[in-house]
Amino acid sequence: MASNTENHYRLKTLSFFSRNKLIKELAWVITISRPRFWTYLVGPWAVGMVCASNSLNDFSELLFWIGMLFFTWPANAFLYGINDYSDGDTDKFNPKKEKYEARYSYRKNSILITVCIFVIIFSLVLWWLLPNPPSKIVFMIWLILSASYSLKPIRFKSRLFLDSLSNVLYILPGVMSFLVFNPLEYLSWPVVIAAWSWAMGMHLFSALPDINADKQAKVRTTAVWLGRDFAIVLTLLYYSVAIILCIKYLNLVLGILGCFAYCFPTLYVLVSKDDKLLMSIYKRFPIINAFCGGCLFVYIFFEHNLLG
Repeated sequence: MASNTENHYRLKTLSFFSRNKLIKELAWVITISRPRFWTYLVGPWAVGMVCASNSLNDFSELLFWIGMLFFTWPANAFLYGINDYSDGDTDKFNPKKEKYEARYSYRKNSILITVCIFVIIFSLVLWWLLPNPPSKIVFMIWLILSASYSLKPIRFKSRLFLDSLSNVLYILPGVMSFLVFNPLEYLSWPVVIAAWSWAMGMHLFSALPDINADKQAKVRTTAVWLGRDFAIVLTLLYYSVAIILCIKYLNLVLGILGCFAYCFPTLYVLVSKDDKLLMSIYKRFPIINAFCGGCLFVYIFFEHNLLG
C-alpha cells in the first residue's frame, strides 16, 4: 500500500501535468484564431461604428463593446479554426504552416468543436441583441460565409473568383455595425464596394504564397488558375478600384495612402519575381492594414466632428 507521502506527490504530479495540458490547449485555442489577423474583423466593426456615430457618447453603447469582444477572439477562432480543419489537403504541402502558422492536428477536433459551440452560442446572443432586421441579416450572412468559405460542399475557397468575392465577409462587421445605429438607406454603397474590392485584393494577394500547395492538392483557386503574374495583375485591379472609389467618395489623401500601402508593394512583387519578397510583404500586411485602418478611423472621427 502506498504511503500518504507517495499519494501526495502522485496527486501533485497529476495536477501539474493537468494544468500544463490545459495551458497548452488554451494557447492552441488562441493560436488557431491568428491574433495577428484580429484587426481584420474587429477593425471594420470599429470603423462602421465611427461612420454611424454622431457623438463620442455613442461609443458608450454596450452593444458596440459586445461586438468588439465578439470580433476579436471568438469570430476569428470560428473562421480560422474551420479553415484549418478543412484545409488539411493543401496544408500538408504548405511550408507556411510550419514556418509562419501552426499546422492543424485532427487530435484537436474535440477542442475545435467546443470552441465552435461556444462561438455559436455567443453569436445567438449577439444576434438577439441586434436591434433591426438589416443588421441581423448581415450577421447571418457573415456566419454562413465564414463557414462555407472552407467547408464542403460549398467551399468557396476552391471556386474560381467566388473565393475572392466571398471575402466580403471581412467588411461585413463594419456594415453590420453601421446598420445597428443607422437605417439601410444611409449606407454608402460606393464605399461598401470600395471596401469589398479591397478585401478581394487582400484575399487574392494572400493566396499567392499558397499556389504551389494548392496545385499539389488539386484545389483550383483563382490564383492557381490565373498563375502568379496574372493573379498579381488582378490584385492590382482590385486595389485600384478601391482606391479610385476612396478618392471620389472619401478623401484624396486616404487614396494616396492606399496606393502606397497596397499598390506599390504588389507592383514591386510583380516586377521582382521574388517569392521571398512576396512572403515578406504578406507577413507585413497585418501592420499595414492596422495602420491604414487606424488612419481611416481617425479621418472619419474628425470628419464627423465627434469631439463636438
